[in-house]
Amino acid sequence: MVDNTTSDTDSNYRVSRRTVLRGTATAAVGLAGVAGTAAGFEGDDGNIVGPADFPRATTRGHFDIHWWYGDQLTDGHTATDYSTVGDIPGYGSANPEEVMISVHGWLVEQDAAPDHFQTVKTSLRNNGYDHPVIGFSYDSDTSVDNWWPATDIAERNGAKLANFITDYRARTGARVRLIGHSLGGRVVPATIKALNSWGYRDYIESATLLGAATDNDDVAVDGEYGDDFANVVGSVDNFWKSDDSVLNWAYSIGEFDSAVGEEGCEGTPPANYTDHNVDYVPDHFSYHESGDGCMPEVVAQF
Repeated sequence: MVDNTTSDTDSNYRVSRRTVLRGTATAAVGLAGVAGTAAGFEGDDGNIVGPADFPRATTRGHFDIHWWYGDQLTDGHTATDYSTVGDIPGYGSANPEEVMISVHGWLVEQDAAPDHFQTVKTSLRNNGYDHPVIGFSYDSDTSVDNWWPATDIAERNGAKLANFITDYRARTGARVRLIGHSLGGRVVPATIKALNSWGYRDYIESATLLGAATDNDDVAVDGEYGDDFANVVGSVDNFWKSDDSVLNWAYSIGEFDSAVGEEGCEGTPPANYTDHNVDYVPDHFSYHESGDGCMPEVVAQF
């Protein structure tokens, strides 16, 4: 287990930045508009119900939101700790050759997270991917008017998921793929960034972003994650939808920027990065659905 504890400097910077944006956005348009549009940010996962013990790493309860200081680690937790639920493939069973780690989006309650993971697993199976699927569940169920703390929590969970991955790789040797939907598409790049900063290069087989709620310039060569993608991941595939109404409205108001899930990369992408326009996906909540989502195209990239 890596113990890469960090100072509060970056956290304080983020809180200060978000505080400024909060005041500006509230004065300009009001959070009610963002909250109303984003209330279904993750959406439901149809009729698929996942088992309560779906195998997953989890950091639920690791963060709390203070009315003034923003998101804070709760007592007893560090920048990198996590726990697990269910039978993790390779923990007490034969080591798999490869696993997929699925990261859900915003406003997903703890009990609903297995439904998302099972939906992703079902879609992958229906398209010929038969390796084990592990979930990653985090404190995404903030209130709808807490978008900025939610993004900070997602980013800070990158180090926690990265720590699970390093532990998992050391224990099983399995290849690892990542797939993140919506705000989970913010956790995934932060995870890759943490791995790169710790010196774990060429560590992730692939990273798939589905309607990702991260800035479109952050994935460019000179962006926040450009070097991290180039150093750590075999291939990065971003599936974006130009008429994604949730990202077009809620993200642009919340961030004063465009999401990579609505426009693709802004700038020069890393050599191992590919944008895939999937305007045929009906809405923000359907990327990972088995019927009318883009999962056949996702699996085709592996």
